[in-house]
Amino acid sequence: MVNDASLLVWDTSEQLPLERGDVVLWQSYFVASQAEVSVPQLVEDNADCLRSKYLALVHDLGEAEIGGKQVIDHLEIRPGFSCWWMTLLTEKCNYSKSPQIDNIIKLMIFRDWLTTKKISTISLVSSNSELADAMQLLAIELGIGFQWRKLSQKKTKESLVRRIVGRLPHTAQALMWLANHIISRWSLRGVGVKRWKNSRAAITFISYLFNLDPVAAEQGCYRSGYWTELPNMLDKEQISSNWLHMYIKSELLPNASAARKMIERFNQSHKRSQNHVVLDSFISLGVVWGASRSWYRTVKLKGVLEKGLQEKCGYLWPLLKRDFLASLAGITAMSTLLYFFLFEKAMNSLPAQNKGFYLQENQGWEFGFIYAWRNAGHSNQLLGVAHSTVRYWDLRYYFSLNSNSSTRKCKLPLPDYVCVNGAEAKKAFLISGYPENSLVEVEALRYLHLIDKHKFDRETNDARHHEWTVLVLGDYLENNTHQQMGLLGKAAQYITVKIKYVVKPHPACPILAKDYPELDLTVTNKPIPMLINHCSVVYTSSVTSAAVDAYCAGKPVVTIFDPAKLNLSPLKGCVDVSFVSAPEELAAALNSISQMKEIEGQGKDYFYLDSELPRWRELLIKNDKPEKQINLRVFNKSP
Repeated sequence: MVNDASLLVWDTSEQLPLERGDVVLWQSYFVASQAEVSVPQLVEDNADCLRSKYLALVHDLGEAEIGGKQVIDHLEIRPGFSCWWMTLLTEKCNYSKSPQIDNIIKLMIFRDWLTTKKISTISLVSSNSELADAMQLLAIELGIGFQWRKLSQKKTKESLVRRIVGRLPHTAQALMWLANHIISRWSLRGVGVKRWKNSRAAITFISYLFNLDPVAAEQGCYRSGYWTELPNMLDKEQISSNWLHMYIKSELLPNASAARKMIERFNQSHKRSQNHVVLDSFISLGVVWGASRSWYRTVKLKGVLEKGLQEKCGYLWPLLKRDFLASLAGITAMSTLLYFFLFEKAMNSLPAQNKGFYLQENQGWEFGFIYAWRNAGHSNQLLGVAHSTVRYWDLRYYFSLNSNSSTRKCKLPLPDYVCVNGAEAKKAFLISGYPENSLVEVEALRYLHLIDKHKFDRETNDARHHEWTVLVLGDYLENNTHQQMGLLGKAAQYITVKIKYVVKPHPACPILAKDYPELDLTVTNKPIPMLINHCSVVYTSSVTSAAVDAYCAGKPVVTIFDPAKLNLSPLKGCVDVSFVSAPEELAAALNSISQMKEIEGQGKDYFYLDSELPRWRELLIKNDKPEKQINLRVFNKSP
């Protein structure tokens, strides 16, 4: 790359111009000459350093002193608890809620790279105005000229109403969200609360009213994809349990009325063993008033904190500003505060508990729940359950090492123990700084079907002769699903092998066969284990953890990889997985389907699997009496 030159930063998937000088590719790994540099490749080459650097940035923002007080202390809403921990900045959800995190990390390595070059001018080609603002500030800091050629943004499928609301001030959005939530959820008020208050159970689970088995639900039996066999095991052992659900709209439960009926059905069917409520069961005018007052207080703090944090962040502020405003004045602020007050009421209404378990994804509401649990006087046996995979670039699972060593009053609320479901999850948590004696081994409930992957009758590839079956596993996020299916549709013209496509959408994101007439496509809601056993290859989105189902079943996996984002695949680093980002690459992979072979024992150590659930039994059955102390199976420190 030539020094003392103009630099083109290409933040688009469009074709590069024929006449060009030095180019920095913002969304591509492929470089055609020495005059091109791939920022995504720079990120992967320096991944550990960059991840630590970003985590340190978030930690330092909370510790920043503004007006004689640190940001965390400014946002203290209860003695020892700050709503800083419930902000998007702390949550770090780079795969859906905070997509600009990827650009922050790219800018960090881009700045380091720039300081080794003699560049006179940066020319950015991008549709991202926030990235343009940040890059301009960086150019000013380094004394480099800057210009931006703005591209038109891609049309989204958002409704007109959503687009209008999205342009309103954050405070207006928050108030509209609150009004809609109260109106749409008010019918859930009080459902199951009497049983909850009078419960004799000593174990509580916090979960989602989502991913339910529709057949079991129709019969009034609670069976969840998150917990699978665990509720049945507890019932058989005559151990009572409390279940607090967060209702999420779905095809099975399209509205609050349907959710209320389902909770009543569960309580009727399990009246001697399970007590079910939803978080919105505890909604009241007092809860709404308390949340609104706390929200108003954070709104008033916004101006003071924004000025201080802007100075602290420098050129990165334009990429952080949206999350900051949403977290202190917008929908995120209002929703997390409402959930916090609901959790307080729910936990204060519940008799003293011996153990608590919740699905750990380190979303903002979880930290409010942890505080509410402890402040209500429940036991110090609160366990976060890492129920799925822990991906390298899923920053929600990682914190600065300084976070755990802080001696401040408003410390980061963490569970007493974390339930890890396999060797990969264990390694990720240890690397992130969790103490070894806080990690508890449990079976991977969501993946128990991998124990006997040949349970269903299977059709061999030889029997199909000329026809092959590709199982398409959809994503939770609509954008990811559209990208995945769109790539497959574009690749169809290059595919020369006769292929039948079986599509399993995520429950939250339907896929319609009529939208893809160029494909021989069948949409199904059958269980993934049954579908995997009848396919030749599995094609997954860039994020879904369902890719691990296929990988551990020994199936060849083809995964879409979006170079505009960090690699959030749970199979990142697996050399026997095909990552594709262009129609030609996907077609080439599927055209070689006859050469793809199943690998017996592939991923066999990824999860802890045992149909008898001995680890869960040790936690829940051998210690079912409140007076007994929990006997944790933990990872011993190395000698």
